[in-house]
Amino acid sequence: MQIPILVGMLSTLLSADRLVRAEELSQKYEISTRTVYRYMAMLSEGGVPIESCLGRGGGWRIVENYKLKATYFTPEEYERLIFSLQSSTLQDEITKQATLKLTGLNRSHKSATVLKSEQFIVDEGDSALGELVNTISDCIAQKKLCHIEYHSKEGVDSVRVIEPYCLILKDGAWYVYSFCRLRRDFRYFKVSRIVKLEVGDRFSGRSYDGVDSSVIKTDVLKGKEMVQVLLSIESSALSDCEEWLGVGAVVKMGESYLAKATLPYDELLINKILSLGSGVRVEKPQRLRLAVIERCKQIAAVNRDD
Repeated sequence: MQIPILVGMLSTLLSADRLVRAEELSQKYEISTRTVYRYMAMLSEGGVPIESCLGRGGGWRIVENYKLKATYFTPEEYERLIFSLQSSTLQDEITKQATLKLTGLNRSHKSATVLKSEQFIVDEGDSALGELVNTISDCIAQKKLCHIEYHSKEGVDSVRVIEPYCLILKDGAWYVYSFCRLRRDFRYFKVSRIVKLEVGDRFSGRSYDGVDSSVIKTDVLKGKEMVQVLLSIESSALSDCEEWLGVGAVVKMGESYLAKATLPYDELLINKILSLGSGVRVEKPQRLRLAVIERCKQIAAVNRDD
């Protein structure tokens, strides 16, 4: 088996919007049609959903809406495939392109966020939000309808029947990607705006193009100006600042620390800095430092003894 040809055939199937015939693959990769059939069987056994169409004009294609995820191979498998391609005596254009594609997928794999365990626990304390998320998660797994009362951010209440497909955690808020039977289309629903949820009957899954969480306009970032913030931090505020920005954003500088991050400039930012107390000084931007000073003056004026 020649790995460059196998990877090349997979790439051909993924990029084609039609049936790919055995004769076409045979000519392209200079192998026999019998070998083409053998390689197709290997891809199918490896988990690639290949649809076979027999008869005159038949061939193969990847099932509709399938995408090869970066996490399809493990890091070790990527390294082995790339090494095999680079070591191959057949260094033609197909081999070079396959090597570049695998290298790119490997970089995507390393940057991807993947849950390593089979269970994902949501602990929201005494809040009902965690219970909602767990219930929706069960409905997704069992393909059960959700009958919900939904309160939109515009203040409109509605009753919906939704088919849940995916849970999304974005900017600290949970969303469920669902097919809304009222609107007859796919929608994102913010879980915290679900007033009531009742589990319904099972439903048949629909095909969809995937989830694009970038279209969700969250309250955290919607219409906000983003600024580069530089903070000097004393040890008294270090732990809280690391919890807020992440330990990777904080570096030790002598006896104190510096934190750098790109954040939305709004009242929440000012209030967050004030909550850290005297252990934080705003270095940049200057207007943020002046805004914090002004807020401190206002608080002092309100709490002054007359």
